[in-house]
Amino acid sequence: MTPSIFARQPLALRKTAIVLIAALILMWFDSKNSEWFNPVRSTSHAAMQPIYELSLLPSYAKHWAGGSLQSKEALRRENMQLKSQLIHAQAKLQQQDYILAQNARLQGILSTTKPEQFDLNLAQVIGTDTNLLRQIVVLNKGVQDGVQVGQTVIDEDGILGQIINVYPNTSRLLLITDEQQSVAVTVKRTGQRAIVTGQGIPTSLSLDYVFKTSDVRVGDELVSSGLGGRIPAGYRVGRIAHIKDTQADNFRSIEVTPAANFIDNAYVLVLQDKLVNKNNMTLNDR
Repeated sequence: MTPSIFARQPLALRKTAIVLIAALILMWFDSKNSEWFNPVRSTSHAAMQPIYELSLLPSYAKHWAGGSLQSKEALRRENMQLKSQLIHAQAKLQQQDYILAQNARLQGILSTTKPEQFDLNLAQVIGTDTNLLRQIVVLNKGVQDGVQVGQTVIDEDGILGQIINVYPNTSRLLLITDEQQSVAVTVKRTGQRAIVTGQGIPTSLSLDYVFKTSDVRVGDELVSSGLGGRIPAGYRVGRIAHIKDTQADNFRSIEVTPAANFIDNAYVLVLQDKLVNKNNMTLNDR
């Protein structure tokens, strides 16, 4: 008996050949009429669906990881952008608050009662003196604006000082807080006269030549007396803050809080005599 050709082949190879032959036969029948195998094809596709999904898991994982990292980076950039916008908004808000405060100050200055004798010339403080030991500031108004040496400068609260130098477009203002500056004043409550002297700091003045028997109290308001003609009468100079009596002297040591704002005096008013301005205009017309 002649042995079969498959008897000499390994078992796995024979199984493979049988499967291939069966597959070819099924393919031939499917080519003749595909509808015969539609139920089998649908069932096989349904059975293979989990395998398809499992095969896609690495790809899904890769895309998820990349998307997650990208999302975190996008969120980080968006967060930084929002922080930057917030900082800019806060900066603008601070600037707006400053502008509102400056407008409020300007309104207060411009609402100052305008004396009949003087014109009020609004000026801006643009700098300070190079000598830090002196209480001197620079204004943006000069000769061309009618500013003259000796003119008094005020703000909405009181007297600031006097013009000591003038230039074509600028001028220098010596504040009453300077140690070399003094103002003749009157105690508003009693009418007593005295002298206020600067102490070299913007927050304090000194009331000099007041006897211990004088009727002065903490809280008394001091106004300019006009004595000597240097500074016009009736403008606020300060208010008594502290009184101290010493045994070795007949005078009291009195500290005065300035009425004017010497720390944030961005805008000031220069008192210009109407009569002097009128005479100057007449001379210029000639």
